[in-house]
Amino acid sequence: MIEWITGMVDSGGLPGVFALMFLENLFPPIPSELIMPLAGFVAAEGRMSLPLAILAGTAGSVIGNGLWFEVARRIGSTRIRRLVGRHGRWFAVSTGDLDKAEGRLRRHGPVALFFGRLLPAIRTLISIPAGLAGIPRGVFYGWTLVGRAFGSAR
Repeated sequence: MIEWITGMVDSGGLPGVFALMFLENLFPPIPSELIMPLAGFVAAEGRMSLPLAILAGTAGSVIGNGLWFEVARRIGSTRIRRLVGRHGRWFAVSTGDLDKAEGRLRRHGPVALFFGRLLPAIRTLISIPAGLAGIPRGVFYGWTLVGRAFGSAR
């Protein structure tokens, strides 16, 4: 996987960074901790703009997170819980984990969303309970943008 990610960043340039960060949100085992430092390395060599790499990574991440958020809002709690009950083990998530995350988001709202974006195991999956908790779209996308931009630039 490391060779594939390196090749995508190196030969794919900004679209490659965007695509990898988008995919990282759909398939959590793809590590953004590897993608963004490689983009920074390529930028340091002068083959990519660092600000544009951060922008591409942030955009890919926000759109990927938005996909999970919108899916959760659209299909609802009952169907999501059924899916997590059946397939959650593939992502190391149980319905109890989903309940806890949704409860925290209902209690702490944007603060929980922002800090969840900074934690590797949580940042992708938090979009689903955010959709279920009824976080308003503007709040979700605003805090996701801030959290992911901060995470991409660090």
